Amino acid sequence: MVKKIIFLVVLSLFFATSIFAVEVAILHSSNLYGTVFPYDYFKDSYEAKGLAVIDTFVNIQRHFYSDLLLIDTGNLLYGTPFGDFSRTLGDSPVVEAFNLVGYDVFVPGTFELNLNKTELSKTFQKLKANILGGNLRNVQKVQSYVVKQLKSGLKIGIIGVVVPYGNYEFDELVNSVRKAITNAKSEGANILVLATSGGITNDPITGKQLALESPLNVGDRLVKEFSKDIDVFLFGNQAFVYASAKSNKVYSLPGSEGNGINKIILDVEKSGNSWKIKSTKIEHVDFLYYGPSVAFLRNFETYERSFQNWLMETVFTSAITSGFSKYLALLEDNIALEIINKAIIEYTKSSAGIWNIFNPNFTGIVEGPISRKDLYALIGKPTTVKLVRMSGKDIKNILIRASQSKRYENGKVVFDEKLVDNPWLFDMFENIRYEIVANEGTVRNIIYVGKNLEDNDTVVVSVPSIRTYGKEPVLYGKVIKDFELPVQHIFMNTLDKILNAKVLDFFDDANRTTVVKLEYTVNAGDTLRNLSYRLGVSEDALLAENTFIKDRNLLRPGWKLVYYKGYLNLIPPLKEFFEIK
Repeated sequence: MVKKIIFLVVLSLFFATSIFAVEVAILHSSNLYGTVFPYDYFKDSYEAKGLAVIDTFVNIQRHFYSDLLLIDTGNLLYGTPFGDFSRTLGDSPVVEAFNLVGYDVFVPGTFELNLNKTELSKTFQKLKANILGGNLRNVQKVQSYVVKQLKSGLKIGIIGVVVPYGNYEFDELVNSVRKAITNAKSEGANILVLATSGGITNDPITGKQLALESPLNVGDRLVKEFSKDIDVFLFGNQAFVYASAKSNKVYSLPGSEGNGINKIILDVEKSGNSWKIKSTKIEHVDFLYYGPSVAFLRNFETYERSFQNWLMETVFTSAITSGFSKYLALLEDNIALEIINKAIIEYTKSSAGIWNIFNPNFTGIVEGPISRKDLYALIGKPTTVKLVRMSGKDIKNILIRASQSKRYENGKVVFDEKLVDNPWLFDMFENIRYEIVANEGTVRNIIYVGKNLEDNDTVVVSVPSIRTYGKEPVLYGKVIKDFELPVQHIFMNTLDKILNAKVLDFFDDANRTTVVKLEYTVNAGDTLRNLSYRLGVSEDALLAENTFIKDRNLLRPGWKLVYYKGYLNLIPPLKEFFEIK
């Protein structure tokens, strides 16, 4: 008996002091915008993305990791065509799809906070995931944190906070998190995850600026306040990918539309009764090589026909036909871009606007009815809008940077290769007149409200949110208001104000153009009048550009006159005569 007792004591001491290691997987998505099907309705083509593909990936990962958590940080319900359609139905198929995938945690985003309280509560009642938003007050089913005990026995505390946005009441952000951390630890949480629907302005590791500063970017403050307590930071509300780890701290932002997911692996070791993270890994998994779950898609077949009918409903009518080429659109003003820009300027009450988030495959507007499907194709990508206060110097810097994406070689404009798939990296202004000089990489004649734009002028500019972060972002100016509403909704809400009886007639004011600086050597017998006729430039323009001419009736042979011509008016080149390098 004594030997048996000694054996049991030794055995218990062995297990108390033994080391036990597990791998924990956290899968992080955000900004799904209602993407269920593997299809891009903006481009009208198949694309491996959405909840149908996430379902495939998650089921594969569950075979490899018994300890797995699936977390989404907001903007789930709408923003893409199927998501927008789902909001017109009594029960949202997006919520049904989200539940089917089996998410553990959902943190509401700004799109959810745009909903009225009745619609938001109804949505939350249908969601099976834990809904976390500790600073969101007086909304049923919303918790500040949850402690999940995994199969290994490890307890992970997940704390959620939302961006203070919309017409709801909010508690102070930092205090909400601090209280949740205390409570989660008191319940035995070994590892802490902080999930927010807010974005980041700076790289959490290097400090490099990644985005234009905005009140929605609460992630920076959370990292600064809680880097000692929190092991994993999950962000949202921005459509770029960030996946980094340092000193066993993980920082994650997974992009948008379910094109991929961030996969976080925590190597956790148990010694006695304590758990410790030994190492961390994070990667962004692109879904390019993953297919949709056929069994998953069968659940949503009944929505297909009514969705297609909804897409084909007429939004407005066009009295004109206007072709569209992304390269021509980068050279001169275009009706298709202008109509959206005008709508955004009207809705946001801005003074000027940037709009360049268009579908590279869009072919133009055809006379007749314009459907929702046409509208989505015209808009190109889901995005919201920020109102940014800029100086005249800020605007000039943006225009100069854009001008350097194209150059003039052997009589042709040559576009930078990066614009082939990312034309939105070329910023185009509305309500400001200007000329880009192709063969100099400069900008001239920048006119705002009828006068030359000065460096110290102040202009309030509407900017697509997607241009304020990620690859080569616009980082000039100060955000003074965020409009967390998809651009297609802004457009629909503003049609009556910018169109006459929802009919597009003619909207092109040609406020921007690409010109070429040319030179002519005066010959004997040349006069200002005949040169004006021959060169296609007004006499006043020639005098303005060549101030050394003191007498308009006297031109000396050998003088070199400078003049500017619109690139598309030159023969050659023809209008389609350009290259990409």
